[in-house]
Amino acid sequence: MPDIDKIKDRIDEIFEEIVQIRRNIHMNPELSRYEEQTSILIQNRLKKLNIDCTGNIAGFGVTGTVYGKDKNHGIGIRAEMDALPINEMSDSAFKSKNKGIMHACGHDVHTAVLLGTAQILNELRDELPLSVRFIFQPAEETVGGAKPMIEQGCLENPKISSVISLHVEPSLPVGHVQFTSGIANAASCEFYVTVYGKPCHGAHPYEGVDPLLPACNMVTAIQSIITRRMNPTDPSLITVGKFSSGTKNNIIPGKSEFSGIIRTLDIKNRDFIKEKIKELCGSIATAYGASCKIRFCDSYPPLKNDEQLFALLLNTMRKIIGTEKVAVNTMPCMGADDFAYFCHGCRGLCYNIGTKNPCDKEVYPLHSDKFNPDEECIRTGILSEVASVLAIMNDERKIWAEL
Repeated sequence: MPDIDKIKDRIDEIFEEIVQIRRNIHMNPELSRYEEQTSILIQNRLKKLNIDCTGNIAGFGVTGTVYGKDKNHGIGIRAEMDALPINEMSDSAFKSKNKGIMHACGHDVHTAVLLGTAQILNELRDELPLSVRFIFQPAEETVGGAKPMIEQGCLENPKISSVISLHVEPSLPVGHVQFTSGIANAASCEFYVTVYGKPCHGAHPYEGVDPLLPACNMVTAIQSIITRRMNPTDPSLITVGKFSSGTKNNIIPGKSEFSGIIRTLDIKNRDFIKEKIKELCGSIATAYGASCKIRFCDSYPPLKNDEQLFALLLNTMRKIIGTEKVAVNTMPCMGADDFAYFCHGCRGLCYNIGTKNPCDKEVYPLHSDKFNPDEECIRTGILSEVASVLAIMNDERKIWAEL
């Protein structure tokens, strides 16, 4: 297998170039399902490296493939491409040029890291026992690009047996990595509630039916599902993030609307919570003489890391960057990530890389308008992806050779 010290030296040599790619992507962010220019940038870069690539998968998704000695079997690496509808307020010299759009979740870093990883592994292609597929995925922040990319064959030709992915983590020091055993992210489901009343003058509320009162009670009452109907040792969340009602302060409106999201670590609890929301909201609406309509939109399933990959890569990274820089997270994150679909399609593992600069007085979290990761994390990201792929290949080549 390739010499890891030489790989580290090569990463140092291309580091500044990859940083510039990241800054280019950061300055030109694109929302989910509109990642056209990012997709073109990725394809142009892969073509420059003479890596076979295919674009326009499940929208603007891109795959690149480096063929090793075994051209029929391979390992996958995934990175997301989309940005968020956030107006950047950081003092970065390369802040977003697109008003109201920002890479506040680190997908610009993810994409740049994977392009760097692709360059390193492409240079090692003659030494690779298996092939490797680079998966640049759109729409992670909204409808989810992972599932349609899988349905359109991103895990086929070569047959991909394992997929890894990384995510930036602002609470973790730069240069560090973090692994989670088992379930790492929650399942989720968006819900939309419309409460219908009867509009009238605010001075004569008895002539109509105010939908605002039952809607407010619904927002409060559905929290009792978590606190009184669920086992407190079985984590679940209901978050209402949006509420709207009325047009003027002296008019009883005809309807009130609110929406939110359910998060659970157990998929069965998601269905239970949905039923209880329907029961509570329906009963409250009736009690106030109103009516309501509820719409659910199931999102991603729980993300469960493969235990064999967890053990293999944990041990690998302890050897590569040092035990003191490798953390094991024992608490799942209640955020959702459609990398979960890759974990269902084959062996999968998602891990974190630190972005916290020790000199920073304040650390801004993911989705903050001031999120500004230390770009040294790119070096760690490339090294961890390359080392992980090589470790998995070394582990799996024996299996494929025996089949």
